[in-house]
Amino acid sequence: MSENISRRSFVKASALAGTSAMLAACGGNGGSASGDVKKKLFFGQSNPKEGLDMQKSTNSGESAIADSIVESPLRWTEDNVLVTTFLTEIPSFEADGLTLPCEIKEGVKFHDGTPLTSADVKYSFERMFTPATAAKSTYMYDMLAGAQEMLAGEKDNLDDGITIEDDRHFTFHLAQPMVTFINNLGISYAHIFPKDACEAAGDQWGLGLNMIGTGKYKLSENDDTTEVVLVKNEEYYDGEPALDEVHYVFYDDNSTKLNAFVAGEIDWCDLDASLLEEYSKNAETADKVVLYDTLGVMFIALNNSSANLSDYRVRQALSLGINREEILTNIMGGAGTVASGWVCPTTPGWDKDAPAFAYDPDQAKALLAEAGVSDLTLKCETRSSGSYVDIMTAVQGMWKEIGVTLEVQGVDSGVWSDDRAAGNIEVDCLGWFPLYADADNHLYTYFAHTSSDTKSVFYHNDEFDALVDQARVELDADKRADLYKQAEDIAIRHDMACIPLWWPKRSFVAQPYVVNAKVGNLIYHMIDVDVDPTNEAYPTDR
Repeated sequence: MSENISRRSFVKASALAGTSAMLAACGGNGGSASGDVKKKLFFGQSNPKEGLDMQKSTNSGESAIADSIVESPLRWTEDNVLVTTFLTEIPSFEADGLTLPCEIKEGVKFHDGTPLTSADVKYSFERMFTPATAAKSTYMYDMLAGAQEMLAGEKDNLDDGITIEDDRHFTFHLAQPMVTFINNLGISYAHIFPKDACEAAGDQWGLGLNMIGTGKYKLSENDDTTEVVLVKNEEYYDGEPALDEVHYVFYDDNSTKLNAFVAGEIDWCDLDASLLEEYSKNAETADKVVLYDTLGVMFIALNNSSANLSDYRVRQALSLGINREEILTNIMGGAGTVASGWVCPTTPGWDKDAPAFAYDPDQAKALLAEAGVSDLTLKCETRSSGSYVDIMTAVQGMWKEIGVTLEVQGVDSGVWSDDRAAGNIEVDCLGWFPLYADADNHLYTYFAHTSSDTKSVFYHNDEFDALVDQARVELDADKRADLYKQAEDIAIRHDMACIPLWWPKRSFVAQPYVVNAKVGNLIYHMIDVDVDPTNEAYPTDR
């Protein structure tokens, strides 16, 4: 989500054809022509088991649910357009580049009927910077005046960072300029919570039914294990939501989830790359498959504090020992392009002249010998869902050919998240998908010393940090792109702080009655989605 640089978004064209006419015949958002069919959408996904509090989670699946319930001051649409939610307009910095006045729309209420006020905004950010909260994405907002002091336990308020003029007017004050701060107000980590309800829930906020916001949909059921059910917020300040109910159904594995889709038990879900070819060729599902580009990169994450990985030549050898094209073809169904860097081609800062990473096992062996390394054993802890284990098993075989032993262990997502936050993972396969097409979200967010430790990266390079810090305040777009290009060259090609694999494409399957099925960047939002109950395939009996 960034500086008016479009993310890729893709529309289920067949679902959109004639939609306006059909919905008009149905009475708009009111349901079917007879008025007695509820508009329900069932979406299938895994359960990260992290709750719905996006101050404490970075998971896209949790974000998809939470974003329908709780709103940030702004929102990035699936067409990568920054729009307002409860603010009257997208705010602009004053001449000093530090002062950002904001105004709340009239009549905005939380799901419990209490009005949203400036005090709730201030409370939500203060909660973010309170050490006990252990918020994971403070680095995207810690340029607010007083935020660093709060994180250090030196202050207990953001009086310098957010001033309140009245219930509907407040002002952000930055300690230093940050050109993408406004963009960051449009993502999940800036969710605004009702102070009283949040404080009353305590550490249960985001679990069970302990989550309310100003969003289009409100929690109806949540057992934190099998399903989350949302119902429309009939008092939503910006018009009646399209759907009566949204069901997020949790599945432990892709096969079960896709079987449920084929059986008509769910309407929409992600399609894992390992199943793309099969579903694209199946007559029953081929016309329901949508392939879309992403902003992300698949890569081998390295713990740079590990003694096994301390020598650059070892990291370079590991990269040269991977046949990316073979994995892409055999495991990912060809859904991607071998990477030449970390920043993807649609993002300013991408180096178009950099060559794709090579496969050269002989050179890899030579580098290991030069580094005096033999019988190297690395431990990989990865999530057991999706294609992660398959990829790392393939890498395991390739690294064996260059004399490196890789022990691969697939674990539950919750265990993985805890171990990653604790810095206990040595090697892993990951996808990094920035929230919008800006290299700050690509590079600073993952490699800067202020955030890399909690991601088991432990990458510290002063020159890199200086470049990305400078880029954060540079207003000239071309100069910013060049700074990021330099920073990427240091982190990826010189230091090889991780091993980029490919820029992935992703895919989903959606039933023909799902309207406006799009994915901006892996987060399956339901905010602008509808269903067409007049479509003969629409199930009216559930």
